[in-house]
Amino acid sequence: MLRFFKFLLIVVVLLIGFITALFIASVEEQPLVVATSATQVNDAESVQELIAQLKQSVQDRTLDQQIPLTENQLNSLVGFLQRAKAQFHGQVNITPVASSISASYQLPPSPLGRYVNFSALVLPGEGLQLDEVRLGSIVLPGKKTLATLVWLADWWTDSDIASQFVQQIDSIRMFQGSMVIAMRPLDTFLRNLKELKRDTAEQSELSVATAHYLRFLANLEVGKRTSAQSLGRYMQPLFAEALSRSTADTADEENEAAIMALATYAGHHRFANFVGDVQPVAKRIAAPKTLPTLNSRGDLSQHFIFSAAIKVLSEQGLTAAIGEFKELMDRGAGGSGYSFVDLAADHAGVKFALIATNEKTAFALQKLLANSVSENAFFPNTEGLPENLNKASFTQQFKQVDSPQYKQLLEDIDQRISLLPMSQLFVGH
Repeated sequence: MLRFFKFLLIVVVLLIGFITALFIASVEEQPLVVATSATQVNDAESVQELIAQLKQSVQDRTLDQQIPLTENQLNSLVGFLQRAKAQFHGQVNITPVASSISASYQLPPSPLGRYVNFSALVLPGEGLQLDEVRLGSIVLPGKKTLATLVWLADWWTDSDIASQFVQQIDSIRMFQGSMVIAMRPLDTFLRNLKELKRDTAEQSELSVATAHYLRFLANLEVGKRTSAQSLGRYMQPLFAEALSRSTADTADEENEAAIMALATYAGHHRFANFVGDVQPVAKRIAAPKTLPTLNSRGDLSQHFIFSAAIKVLSEQGLTAAIGEFKELMDRGAGGSGYSFVDLAADHAGVKFALIATNEKTAFALQKLLANSVSENAFFPNTEGLPENLNKASFTQQFKQVDSPQYKQLLEDIDQRISLLPMSQLFVGH
């Protein structure tokens, strides 16, 4: 037995040493990528075409697929990630010979260096082929690296879903600035993915509490009215119920469940996929007859609810970036135009969720919302904020995101939100 523990100790020490050496070798003084997100997301509206193509691929899941991708689309998505995480920088380049994916991640100051740099070359041809992968000064064989990543993903999910995904790729053709991915029929893969999600769903405390609040919302009389009602008329009874179930120590957890229930009920029923089987009646979606409004607009209610729920499920930076990227996509032909009013609803939803899930302010927020149906407690005045800006109008007025004019307007939005009663609960915390 003593010999076994000695062997185990040696293995652990060697593993720690290997990971440490790998980290040291991957850290460098200069970044590999210095691309700016403001430039990358300038073509965000091009992603609309990609989204439409992916939706069509899901609808035609029994057929072979040809999915076109452009360099601008991919770099717009990379720019979106950078908007969410400022330490990240990425760049995609597509040529007929190969496509490169490069990224840099900025670390806190240290004697070892400031950046972890990564790059990979994808080759045209049959299936998914990686030619070379670099992590800092370490060069890894592409084929073995891909096999290792697929194995790890399969091991992590206790399935072969990653292997199935790679096998779905029939071939990749590359041109200057674009590529076409030929996919085999997605039907079996999508059904297996759905089964995997069902198998891994757990009846966690969040799931049980969300089911309670969703059932509560489904029984509210306000949701049975045929005319649109203010979101405040849903928030008041919902958070009064949360208050009755909470103590100062548990209010943040109850609020998380209440927000996820509200998102599932009055946002989109697929939010339930993140928390488990929460629908009150099997095979029936709980939803109001007419979606609620904010400032007499249904779209603002959706922006607020979606942003609050995504904040519960993710980092604040990601939530804000999603809202901003959606507005940038809307500048294109057929879109509703860039709206700073919508962006204000996104920011307000993020701030609401931040306060609702902070253990120091969650209980006070419940008391605030339980005593009023007024939107003024959690939604800002949006008068005078620009709306319906196409790309030309946006560029003329603001040049690009992160320009001084753009940042000034974002500061104005956040200042309006800071004056709300809910935000005053957060002062000093």
